Formats: sequence, structure tokens, C-alpha cells
Amino acid sequence: MIPFHMKKFSVKPELLAALRGMTATQFTVDALTKFYLSHTTNLHSSKKAARQFIYRNMQKLIKSDYMERLPTEGRWPWYRLSEKFRQLEYSTTELITTNLNKVPATIIDTMQPLRDRLNRHKLEMLSAMGEVEEYDELCKEMPELRNNVQAHYNESRDRCSKLLGRVKALENLLAAG
Repeated sequence: MIPFHMKKFSVKPELLAALRGMTATQFTVDALTKFYLSHTTNLHSSKKAARQFIYRNMQKLIKSDYMERLPTEGRWPWYRLSEKFRQLEYSTTELITTNLNKVPATIIDTMQPLRDRLNRHKLEMLSAMGEVEEYDELCKEMPELRNNVQAHYNESRDRCSKLLGRVKALENLLAAG
């Protein structure tokens, strides 16, 4: 476990791929955002969300000495990736992980499968909740169907409860990691 003063951060593979394309050049936040959005694996569809994501990660990279803000006289600051970043060896399945004490390491993102699983469970839970609501509506509109619907209603409600437990377990695990 990492003490509270040694917070970790990671760079998503999608951003890492965009940063790779900028290793030999200076760039602005806008230029990196456009390059990131042009990459087929980017995580954002809107330019505003992508820019915010890029800027937050750039601040972390600067604090970790992986990126440098260049002295400029113009309106927009320019940046470049540091020699420390260029010396890293990584593949597309790895993330750069560091802490604020500037002790770098390269690890495989073990949390992504958990996030994927969480999203699947959330979708299943929404579906089960929709079933429960529909069975409830049917019973209100047509009370004569209650005997036929009750077993399906109970099954959907139980499935929803189990999925909620799974969602909470994964969220707790991800929050702790």
C-alpha cells in the first residue's frame, strides 16, 4: 500500500500514444489536444472534454518532470516532453506510473479489466431495473396479470440486487486502488 503522501497517477495508453507523436517537437495544449483527437483510440468525443483531460494529465507530467513548460512571450504556453520521458521504455499495454516523490516505475494497468467489468455490471443492472419497473407497471395497469408476472418480477429484482452488490464491490476495489 502506498502512503497518502505518495499519490500515484497513470497515463492512459490512448494519451501515451499521442504523446509518442510529440516526443520530437514543442507543442501547445491545443496542438496536443488536436493530435489526441485525431488518434483513432482517443477516449473523448468532444474537444472540451479532451482538452480538460489533456491539461490535467499535462500538469501531472510536469510535476513528475516528464514534461517541461517552456518560457514563452506569446499568449499560449509551449511544452515539450523531457529527456526523462524520452528515456522511458514502454509498450502500448503499459502505463507510466509515478508518485509525487518522483520515483518512476512502469506497470501494466491491472485496473482496466475491473473498470470494464464494472461497466458491464452497471449496464446489466440498468436492464434489470428496467425489467422490474416494467413488470411493476404491467401489474398496476393489468392486475389480472399479477400471478403471471410475479415470478419474473421477483427474478429481475433479485438479479438487480446481486448486480448492485457486484457494482459496489468493484467500486470499492477501484477506489482503494
